[in-house]
Amino acid sequence: MIKTNYLILIFSICCAAIGFSQTGTVTGKITTKDGETLPMAYVYSKNSSSYYTESDENGKYALTLPEGKHTLLISILGYLKQEQQIQVFSGKTITLNIALEEDPDMLLEDVSVTGKSILKDVQESAFNVVAVDAQPLHNTTLDISQALERVSGVRVRRTGGVGSDMNVMLNGFTGRHVKFFIDGIPMEGFSSAFQLNNIPINLAKRVEVYKGVVPITFGSDALGGAINIVTENGKQNFIDASYSYGSFNTHKSFVNAAYTADSGFTARLTAFQNYSDNDYKVDADILNLDTNIYSGEIREVRRFHDMYRNYTLMGKIGFVNKSFADQLLLGFTWGDEYNQVQHPAYMKIAFGDKYTTSQTLMPNLTYRKKDLFTKNLDVSLSANYNFGENANIDDSTRRYNWLGEYVDTDEPGEFNYTRMFFKNRNGAVNTNVTYTVNEKHAITVNNVLNTFSRKSRNEVEPSAADAYPSETLKNILGLGYKYKMNEKLDVSLFSKYYYNQVGQYADPESDGEYEHLTTATKELGYGGAASYFILENLQAKASYEKAYRLPTARELFGAGNDFELGNTDLKPESSDNFNFGANYNWVMNSKNSLNLDASFIYRDIKDFIRQVVSPSTGTLQPGNEAKVQNRGVDFEARYNYSDFFTAGASFTYQNLRNKLKYRTGRTVVSTIYDDRIPNMPYLYGNADFSFFFKNIRNKEDRLSLSYNLLYIHEFDYSWSSYGGRKIPTQVAHDIYVNYSMKNGKYNVSLECTNILNEDLYDNFSLQKPGRAFAIKLRYFLDKF
Repeated sequence: MIKTNYLILIFSICCAAIGFSQTGTVTGKITTKDGETLPMAYVYSKNSSSYYTESDENGKYALTLPEGKHTLLISILGYLKQEQQIQVFSGKTITLNIALEEDPDMLLEDVSVTGKSILKDVQESAFNVVAVDAQPLHNTTLDISQALERVSGVRVRRTGGVGSDMNVMLNGFTGRHVKFFIDGIPMEGFSSAFQLNNIPINLAKRVEVYKGVVPITFGSDALGGAINIVTENGKQNFIDASYSYGSFNTHKSFVNAAYTADSGFTARLTAFQNYSDNDYKVDADILNLDTNIYSGEIREVRRFHDMYRNYTLMGKIGFVNKSFADQLLLGFTWGDEYNQVQHPAYMKIAFGDKYTTSQTLMPNLTYRKKDLFTKNLDVSLSANYNFGENANIDDSTRRYNWLGEYVDTDEPGEFNYTRMFFKNRNGAVNTNVTYTVNEKHAITVNNVLNTFSRKSRNEVEPSAADAYPSETLKNILGLGYKYKMNEKLDVSLFSKYYYNQVGQYADPESDGEYEHLTTATKELGYGGAASYFILENLQAKASYEKAYRLPTARELFGAGNDFELGNTDLKPESSDNFNFGANYNWVMNSKNSLNLDASFIYRDIKDFIRQVVSPSTGTLQPGNEAKVQNRGVDFEARYNYSDFFTAGASFTYQNLRNKLKYRTGRTVVSTIYDDRIPNMPYLYGNADFSFFFKNIRNKEDRLSLSYNLLYIHEFDYSWSSYGGRKIPTQVAHDIYVNYSMKNGKYNVSLECTNILNEDLYDNFSLQKPGRAFAIKLRYFLDKF
């Protein structure tokens, strides 16, 4: 019933919008007085700052505005701001070309001009957020998760090579504590075929990392923060195609294309695939298959059953910049994934035949409209429903060791004899309404509804319970208020109402009569964020949230792969989150600039959910830690010299500790009281530098040389008071070389990751790939 009501709401608003809103478009080109194009110039309406755009690399821009009079403001660093009065007529397009004069106080000879962009606007908001420009990384083979490792406070943890499970650690929170979005749409219900570890970086225009408190517009129960992937929606017509080949027989290909007609009709298509044998070398103990005894001698062996492949196709069709919608898109995502399983959650056991599969078919709807019904009333809606199919196959009668040797056995199943098939159904509707009262005040209402249903079928051991689904329904209603007194002070206040319902069918009397049992949780959260410019280039930020996180369907019911088990007894987490930060941007002169960013966090968490590994079986299961506390700091610095050189470094320290002094019914202090939470890096950082050379053969060619370093300090595998081993300190070095021709139309890149072939480890000491090489060819056409 709830889902039906939301669909009716979407349909009604979209239909009503057709008759009530009238807009026009202003287009043009921004240049210097000498006629040179100015990319990344900021164009916005002074009447309402919610209407803005940037000029592209050719200086061109297009901005849709409500009918009536407007004052346009055009600005970019190094040039005098310019205002233009215009009259916008419904359904009409007017042309306005702008020529800007140089700012006499800033001589910009040989300087790369980068105006106050949308990227910078995001970073200057009241929230503790880092906006990463993804476009300079489009010539690399990185996926989005790998690009995130360059952000202070972020640590991406993987179980292996290409396509392996991963989770993001953000200021001490990890896994499901951190929520993911794509263009503001929750990714919680997306399948494993479409996740950060297999989405190419080329899909993203920028990636926004919110640390701690998250804006109300996301409507999320993110306890630790959120990551929003912003795709390319500004360019009207373009083609971006690439192919790469690398070590371990790794192939990656990507195509992203869009076409927008003058009428506003638009069509977009994205396709990508990843394939790898993942046959890198690891250190392992060898099982003697005859005696069933491990040798005790660690040997270097090659992984032999870890092949991964996935295909993903996304399409969208609809209209943009129309009177009834700024954006109205109908689309779909299709995905197919095959993943061989080499080992469980630890590397002692080796498999040779076990595998999993995943299929996705997800229709989706996106609607956005500014000035709906009345001026300054902005509405956005997104809805998707995932028809997911998953399989977990373990029916081999062989037993393997790490040399790839095997013996035949009488009992099938390398780990747990099964041929399990799942039907996962995920639905999500995100509704956001913002009313800007005036230049100082704005009110936002947001609601996010998520539904999940899973039916399973085991061909090996059928059960009457297979006919009954496991279900969850989660709804988060938010109310926000924004106050912007002037260009210095920005304040946001919000509250959230959380509702979570978990349903399962059970046979309590074991008589074949199944009952539908449900439990419900209701919580009220609240918080606020503020920023203040102490100086023109010095900003201070502070935020607080009484936050709640509801267990996800995966945590409640498991991943369906034998290794990651569920726990329906999980309690919701709650946390008092405090964040303090400062940013200083020093433009020394026309060539030199330095940016410094520092932040401090404090978290007081109850019922902290973390994965615990079983030492005997290698399985993972989530559980609650009653009381956990975290204090941490982030620091990041970046220096730029003209458009020739850039260098940066960041480090993160977090002190995540168990603060339960007495266990229930005990009077003796707990042995692990004040221990660090195990399997959590607490000190890590990275550094990088790049050189950019122009006019290599002609004015249209460029060469870039880049270096990246990753450092992780040693950390405990288990509770330190119980003794046990540590995960050793790790250092990795990567280098990248890119040659671009015809202003980026043709690109060739070479890269080497972990160039010194260091041993790298991650979740529960799982070993990651050593030295790897790759070459990437990319073609980019931004107009046709």
